[in-house]
Amino acid sequence: MRERGFTMTELMITLAIIFTLSAVSAPFLSRWVTNTRFTSTTNALTSTLQLARIKAITQNASVRLLFDIPERTYQLQQRVTMNPDRWQDLDKVKKLPADVQIVSITSNPIVFQSGRGSTPVGGNSTIRVETPQGRRADVVVAQTGRVRVERF
Repeated sequence: MRERGFTMTELMITLAIIFTLSAVSAPFLSRWVTNTRFTSTTNALTSTLQLARIKAITQNASVRLLFDIPERTYQLQQRVTMNPDRWQDLDKVKKLPADVQIVSITSNPIVFQSGRGSTPVGGNSTIRVETPQGRRADVVVAQTGRVRVERF
């Protein structure tokens, strides 16, 4: 009569299959995590820029997104009404994930003008975001204030 349970051979074969599947899927999982962070970062930048534009229109005040590229951070700020040379923080400083970086930015900060939500005269502002694996995207702010993402 056989007792309940698994034999040592069955357990070892099951563990070997699990380890083999883990070893095969690890690179794909790592790439998937990096791609998810990349997409999440570009979406967060786009949303923050759209929020800045909406705040500039609804609050009739200039709003900007200020980047600190060496620190890999960005922050939303609003111009102080009584002192136009000062900016007030609207949000906490946001940090980019370790495997996503801003490679270049055409204008820093990106300012949305009060009332209209457009950017100052001078063309589009582009933020290039990239991963170490070479995946990249441009977050483009048109002079009208419209924000779009161009993925490569």
